[in-house]
Amino acid sequence: MKKSMLLGLISSVLLIGGCGMKLDTNGSQDVEGEPKSVAFNDEFTKDFLESSDEVEKGHYLFKSQTEGYTVHFPKNATIDKAVYERAGNEFEAVGFVENDEKENLSFYYNITYDDQPRANDIEFKLDMFDTYVNYTGDFEKYTKGSTTYYYAENIFEYEGKKSYRYFAYIKPEIEDTGINFIGRVTCIDYDKPCSQDSNEAKEKVLNILHSIEFKSR
Repeated sequence: MKKSMLLGLISSVLLIGGCGMKLDTNGSQDVEGEPKSVAFNDEFTKDFLESSDEVEKGHYLFKSQTEGYTVHFPKNATIDKAVYERAGNEFEAVGFVENDEKENLSFYYNITYDDQPRANDIEFKLDMFDTYVNYTGDFEKYTKGSTTYYYAENIFEYEGKKSYRYFAYIKPEIEDTGINFIGRVTCIDYDKPCSQDSNEAKEKVLNILHSIEFKSR
């Protein structure tokens, strides 16, 4: 792996183990033809969005700059520019965060796209979760359409503060292509009520996971 790619991966996953991230969700920019959402108020984020039309309630269509995949992107999320990494069309690491102030929940997602022969090495790709989320257990294998998922979850605890992590290696039928996906749920403020372990929070993460669609180039 190129040094720059490795640094990007490490920077991305270091954020996954931490506590809730705080974002300004009160953007008021009003550009004609664009919604006043958090995503479209962020100059870096909106460059990845296909249009201002929602593909499902509360989500826009994110299009990878590799043109290798799309994913449903929460309208109240922004991409973490500091950890974004891309190497041509064969590698991209992107992280984005959405804060739900009402529920006191922070959702952080990390998507690492690979379009190289190593993407076919399932064991290698699953071993990477040891580095990403300190997980060495079993994975549940299941298929949706022509895409295979190797899924697992765990809990990270630091100083009594827990975050719930849901992750998978996603392998389509397309040769040399795959994605390592991690979704993390934490409390924004641990001194206030927070249901980061709820089924609703988990389903929100899985909805993003299963919205990923690979594109042949």
